[in-house]
Amino acid sequence: MKLSIFFEIPFAVQVHMVCAIASLILGLYVLLNKKGNAHHRVLGWVWVVLMLGAAISAAFIHQLRMIWIFSPIHIFVPVTFIGLYQAISHARAGRIAAHRASMRSMYWGALCIPFTFALLPDRVLAHIFGLRDLEWIPMAIVATIVLGVGAYYRWEGFWRRSIQRLRSAN
Repeated sequence: MKLSIFFEIPFAVQVHMVCAIASLILGLYVLLNKKGNAHHRVLGWVWVVLMLGAAISAAFIHQLRMIWIFSPIHIFVPVTFIGLYQAISHARAGRIAAHRASMRSMYWGALCIPFTFALLPDRVLAHIFGLRDLEWIPMAIVATIVLGVGAYYRWEGFWRRSIQRLRSAN
């Protein structure tokens, strides 16, 4: 790991990386632990702030500049704002299943998928983790894991019902 690279990149990229990686770790912790208690609510708000920090700082990162000053990955900025608003609205209205679905979608769609793009060979994260010379191998592994877990969560109800039908048939 080459942390010296971190201190050479622009401030917006530093803020973005810290917020995004912290969101990735904290989000997984929150998703895997007990829900509905005060601990969950506090960590959820911390996660929301981190996600807002990642989205806002991403708006100031313009190295790729494919479409004016933006790149296709900037689509995740408004997606994050909209997703956070919806998830919070669902929780406040007591629609817990919708809140859960929104937060899972946010975690996988606005965090894990962009993280796989951050592992591309010429991106800063690939340089920091020393993955630059491995070409597409790390991204392929991470993408497979992310898409597999994301697909499970997306169709979790389908899989549970299918397993229950199989069990009841026997």
